[in-house]
Amino acid sequence: MKDQLNQIYKTIKVKGLKLTPARKEVLEIFTNSDYKLLNASEIFDLVRKNNPKTNFSTVYRNLEILLENEIIEKIFFNEETKYKLRNHEAHHHLMICTSCHKTKPLPFCPFGELETYIKNTTDFLPLKHHVEILGYCEKCREKLQN
Repeated sequence: MKDQLNQIYKTIKVKGLKLTPARKEVLEIFTNSDYKLLNASEIFDLVRKNNPKTNFSTVYRNLEILLENEIIEKIFFNEETKYKLRNHEAHHHLMICTSCHKTKPLPFCPFGELETYIKNTTDFLPLKHHVEILGYCEKCREKLQN
């Protein structure tokens, strides 16, 4: 986790962003969250545990800055906006546990051929796509069966 956090700090500096105390706090929450999805209110509550003077607009503004700089990503889950650290290794799609909110990237992009087809046979130019598969992780499935 510490290595991951240090790598994120380096990325922030490379992008020319300041590493403010509030931003550090938000990033620490993400690296300690076991890749669960968190909404802005949950993040705000966790930040306030360590820094009660932080206001919601500070947290929200930092989320937007981290989102714009591709450090975190926004996910629409159960009609709610959630955030998580971005997987910088490659283009990816997520499998999301509807019970514990744990996320796991799909091992491949299921739309590669479709995107090529669209580019080559239609007048439409796709720029990006996003897939989320909702279901249950192994642990939550076991809980449901018991």
